[in-house]
Amino acid sequence: MRLTKLFKNVGVNLLATAALITTSFTASASSTADIASKRDISAKLQSIVPFKVLEVNSHETNLYEIVTDKGIFYATKDAKHLFSGSIHQFENGLPNVTEMKKQQFASKMINVLRPTFITYKAPQEKHEVIAFFDSSCGFCQKMHNEISRYNAMGITVHYALYPRSGLKDRAGNPARSAIDLTNVACSNNPNLAMNRLMQSGQSTPANCNSPVPKHYDLGQWLNVRGTPMTFNMQGQVVMNGYAPANTMLKALETGNYNQR
Repeated sequence: MRLTKLFKNVGVNLLATAALITTSFTASASSTADIASKRDISAKLQSIVPFKVLEVNSHETNLYEIVTDKGIFYATKDAKHLFSGSIHQFENGLPNVTEMKKQQFASKMINVLRPTFITYKAPQEKHEVIAFFDSSCGFCQKMHNEISRYNAMGITVHYALYPRSGLKDRAGNPARSAIDLTNVACSNNPNLAMNRLMQSGQSTPANCNSPVPKHYDLGQWLNVRGTPMTFNMQGQVVMNGYAPANTMLKALETGNYNQR
């Protein structure tokens, strides 16, 4: 946990460190022997921090772009320096290259996981959202009680099953909400099982290759910090917390996200 916080606190903007990067590459570019492979970069990072490396790419900045389950990092080709933070194009508007990559990757992850979400489909669909949902969350209960209103306004809601306290408790055992959400996901009728869970607080044991850990990883990637937290299908935050159906619809139709 301390290492994760360390990397989150080491926000390095490339615009502020251009001289350092230029110096580093001037020194290392003179010898191809100093260039580490993508495999080496992946192995080194995973040996130092408890992150899962998803891919390593060559980047337009002449850095390696490292996509992990905790975010995007950048490394020099000699594997001596690691950068955490956002890279911007040095032009009008300062487009955030890191955020664009994050959105692209989030959209890809969402498309892969889409069949595993618990979906409450609008009869006349106008919009789709993903709500990171924990059955033990009071505001999730409120949202679920009003799910028919979202649907009536043309909003299809996909629940991503997200135990907000984590997949395991302090003793290392599966967390109660993770168990309940897994039982729902593995039931023959997940929508009905979710309805029963939210009404009674009870779930019927069921086993399968649970999608809950992958939903949780997606939430971590999108920096979910509470439930319900709602995103569009491209991974952009729509509402950071509960919002009534009419507020959600207004946000989706105007593009003014996270406005109350």
